[in-house]
Amino acid sequence: MLTPPTETTDSSDRNRQSDPSLLVVDDDRIAAAVERSFDGDGADVVVETVATLEDAWNRVDDVDCLVIASAATAEPGADEATRDDAPEIDVAELDDRLEAIGTNAPELPTVVLVPERTAEIARTVRSHDWTAVLEESEISDRFADRVHGLLERGRLAALSRRSLASIEFAGAAIAVVDPSGDVQFASRSFAMQFGDDTDAIAGTPWRELFTDAAVDHLESAAIPMVANGWQWTGTCTGRRRTGETFPVRVRLGSLEDGSLVVVLDGGERRDGLED
Repeated sequence: MLTPPTETTDSSDRNRQSDPSLLVVDDDRIAAAVERSFDGDGADVVVETVATLEDAWNRVDDVDCLVIASAATAEPGADEATRDDAPEIDVAELDDRLEAIGTNAPELPTVVLVPERTAEIARTVRSHDWTAVLEESEISDRFADRVHGLLERGRLAALSRRSLASIEFAGAAIAVVDPSGDVQFASRSFAMQFGDDTDAIAGTPWRELFTDAAVDHLESAAIPMVANGWQWTGTCTGRRRTGETFPVRVRLGSLEDGSLVVVLDGGERRDGLED
């Protein structure tokens, strides 16, 4: 059974927090450029500075985003020769600073500004949650959008936590599969269907949860429809880690980032077939 897509609002309208507050660490020079990046954005942005990262700890509960302006970052508007003369970033030190942020403010969005975004710096920043990296030369064009994106991600994460708590309370058998194909979240009821607990099933490829025939049908018929904004309902055969199979009715939907939402109900045994 197919359910038509519902209308959604433009995501660009949602990805805007009206009055974001930012705290810039180490560099008063960058604060002005950061504030200017929101010109014409419609946001009444507040930008403040602190001298050291340690000074930021008693402020993190009062701001929406932290900005690490590296000491190696070139002066806004500096010419290319000046940037070339800037000292290299100590990646190990950057990693330590991000670790400290993760410990003291684990869900505070953080933007790292560097003279040049190298592959090593990008890998280091990606290894920490709630972080993004930009070159100083990108502040005017990309900084505001990047901050709004991080704040929207935080808003959705908070909403997800509340929603998942409601799901657990209601006892629904539901899981979220990330775009790479692994189970990102599973409710207790969902995990129990497969003879697992929620921690054990997290990270499991979803294809391991169904028979080969069911996987083939879901990949060929259900998932393409879901990717186009529809919802799919059908009956499949699930497979537990022990190899035992069982009939289950599946409702499939998708999220904006390409993740799948899988809901399980009871159903007759019809291996991978849609009603």
